[in-house]
Amino acid sequence: MINLCIGLSQNQITSYERLIKEKLFEKGATVLVTNKTIGVQEGLWDKVIYSNNSFNNQSKNGFKAIINIISKIKQYKAIIKKLSVYKKEKNITLYFTYIEDILTNYLLLSFNSNLKGIVVEDGTLNYYPHTIKFLSRKKIILKWFLSNLYNLRFKLYKGHSSGIEYKHVIKQYVRVPELSMFPNKSINLPYPKRTNELKNTILIIGQESYINQEGEQKYIESLLKMFSIIKTKKYYKNISKVYYKPHRNGKRLNLDWLENQFKDINFKYLEVDTSLEDLYFDNLGSKYIFTFDSSALLNIFLEHKDKDKIELNVVLSYNKLLEPVFNRFKFKIYK
Repeated sequence: MINLCIGLSQNQITSYERLIKEKLFEKGATVLVTNKTIGVQEGLWDKVIYSNNSFNNQSKNGFKAIINIISKIKQYKAIIKKLSVYKKEKNITLYFTYIEDILTNYLLLSFNSNLKGIVVEDGTLNYYPHTIKFLSRKKIILKWFLSNLYNLRFKLYKGHSSGIEYKHVIKQYVRVPELSMFPNKSINLPYPKRTNELKNTILIIGQESYINQEGEQKYIESLLKMFSIIKTKKYYKNISKVYYKPHRNGKRLNLDWLENQFKDINFKYLEVDTSLEDLYFDNLGSKYIFTFDSSALLNIFLEHKDKDKIELNVVLSYNKLLEPVFNRFKFKIYK
C-alpha cells in the first residue's frame, strides 16, 4: 500500500502528520509531495519529494500569472516523473484537499485507475457547495489550456471542488462532520486543543485570493469596510498592536497603503510561510480577530480551549454560504 499525500500548505501537512500519529493511515509506505519552504517531520515519512519552489501564487498581473502557472506545471511534471514508479501500483491512496490544483487534479483523475482518494480538510471549503463555478473562468481556462499544452492533463472537474463526489473518493476527514457537505462520507479529523496567553491586539486575516476571483477594487473596498468596523470598537483605542497576515495566494497589497490605514497605531505586516494557526498559538495570541471567511478563523476557534475569551469577527463581503456555519459558533457577523 502506498499512501501518497499532496501538501500544498503547512496546515495540510500538519493534518496529514496528525493522521499518521493517530495511526489512521492504512498500513504501507507514506510518501509526501511538498516544497522546501514548508516544515516537515521527515521521520514520519518513508519518502518526501520536494519541489524547489513554493506552490504559492502571488502574481501581480495576467502576464505574471501565466508565467507562474507555466513554472508550476514544469515543477509538477518533474514531480510526476518521480511518482511514475507508482503509476501501476494496485494499492494506492491519495490524500489531498481540493482538485482545483493542477497536480492534485491530475493524480486523482488521470494518474492511476486503481487509486483511491481521501479528502483532508484544509478549511471552510468542505462546509458549503463550492464548485468550479466559484472560480475565475479565465483562470480555469488558462490552467486547462497550459496544462494540456505541456502534456499534463487537467480535467474540468464535476461536482464539489473537494472531489468528494467522485466514486473512488471514499471519505473525507473534517473537523465538524455534522456540518460538512456530504456528512455520510465524513469522519472526524483529529486536531489539537490549544491555549495561549491572550494579548490586547487585533489580528486581521487577509484573503488576497479573492483579488484573483473578483478584482482588486472590490477587495480594497471590502477591506476598508472591515477597517471601519474595527475602528468603531470601543477597545480599539487601547489596542497595543494590529497584525495583518496575507493569504499565501493572491496579489500583494501596497504595504504603504496598508500601514497608512493604521497610522495611529502599531501595525505589523506578517509575510511568513508558517501556518497561521501555529503562528497564532505560538506567538500572536490576539484577543480580537477579523477576516472575511478565512479557514484559519474556524480552525483557531475549534482548537482554542478558551473560546469565550476571544472575539471572532466575520465581514461577509464574499461567501455568504458560510453564514450558517459561522452562526452555529456565534461569530460576530457583519454584512
